[in-house]
Amino acid sequence: MKSLAFILLGFLTCTASAAQSQDAPLKLQVEKAPSATRRAGVYHLATGTWTRSVVAQANFGPDVIFSNTAMSSYFSAAGATGDFAPGSTNYDEGLIPTVDNPNYPAANRTSYEVNCVTIGYCDLNPPGTSGWELTFYDSYTGCARPDDSGTTVMARGLPADGCWVLSLDLTGSDEFCLAGDGGDGYQGVSDEDSFSWSSKYAGSDGSMLAGFYLAGDPLATDLGWTPGTLPTAGANTYYGPASLCSPAAGVEAATGNHSRDFWFLDDPAGVTSNCFFFGGYLNNVGCGGPSNPFASRYIELGASLEECVVTPIGFPYCQSNPTSTGVQSTLSIFGSTSVVADEVEITAFLPVNTIGFFLTSLDPGFVPNAGGSNGNLCLGGAIGRFQQLAKLSGANGEITISTLVGEWSIGDLPHPMTSYAAVPGTSSHFQLWFRENTTFPSSNFSQGVRVTWTP
Repeated sequence: MKSLAFILLGFLTCTASAAQSQDAPLKLQVEKAPSATRRAGVYHLATGTWTRSVVAQANFGPDVIFSNTAMSSYFSAAGATGDFAPGSTNYDEGLIPTVDNPNYPAANRTSYEVNCVTIGYCDLNPPGTSGWELTFYDSYTGCARPDDSGTTVMARGLPADGCWVLSLDLTGSDEFCLAGDGGDGYQGVSDEDSFSWSSKYAGSDGSMLAGFYLAGDPLATDLGWTPGTLPTAGANTYYGPASLCSPAAGVEAATGNHSRDFWFLDDPAGVTSNCFFFGGYLNNVGCGGPSNPFASRYIELGASLEECVVTPIGFPYCQSNPTSTGVQSTLSIFGSTSVVADEVEITAFLPVNTIGFFLTSLDPGFVPNAGGSNGNLCLGGAIGRFQQLAKLSGANGEITISTLVGEWSIGDLPHPMTSYAAVPGTSSHFQLWFRENTTFPSSNFSQGVRVTWTP
């Protein structure tokens, strides 16, 4: 810990003795990008393949729902590698509006299926060793850990040995749903309407500097820009106007909608977790550039034209026992209770790289250590199994089945004898069974969740 303290004394300037909020961020140094930005193209996560063209087109979008691409030519390695608190998670914020947000009359959805993430970073480690764990959260309060669990996208084996911009194509396996206006509808308050995303270094080397580009300098890209106001807030998104700047060819100018001049660093050791910036913000040169880099990170999100399932419809009624990792396996059900709509998505959170499948019954129950497992069976009566949809939780620690992609239907629920259709006024109970990653073969169950069906 002495070495960490020494680094902090050299690189941190404290603007308040106990800065734990956005009102008193700590000051960090910034790194100058050592080389020109290179375009790596599109990396397709589902297939592990690349489209290398500079103007590569992938099967994502077509809407841009958040764009923070006004490059500063600086990057921050804080919390990543080569700087203090390596292995930390950096949280940034922004706003994606819903149809209820009066400031964005062009917004046409309340939730968004994100199918592309474009990132910009510098990584001075050996070629092909870069990697990032990105997590996205519906809601966020500035300079704090998000309250919800978020959705994680993992990308490894990315270009290094320089500075890069590339797109991650999520179609086919990694699309996720992001709710607008903080997930609970428009409130008119930044901390209520914001979403958050985090980055954590996941490269295979880590001996040299690596970190995200700093971007989104609003005063440098939009003349007369005022935070959170029209006409420039949300520039270059489907719901916002074009940037007021006319930068040189190939230079991006979009500012992150409601992104603020600070970010939260969450140190797993708990020593340096705090809110940070780069010494204040001052710009007197219009579209030319900032005196101090804006404290937000380069990212752009693309989404399909469809809304996606985000509304919880299930009621937890039976808790799980801790897994082999010491945490409990949870289960969430989203979509519609309507049997006509047939729009339901079930997601269980469990240890990584664990196989499991969902169970269902019309009756609740409680059998501790059922079948010699480590968990509680929360179902009674005749129990149906989604065995044909057994899946591996992967690096995200999630298993999801959805009627939206035709995997199953509430009109054809499994049963030991024959399938049955959900009927208005009745309830179905769901749970996940999964293998435990322990020395001796074992299994466990998630919590139990009940859904009552409507017409």
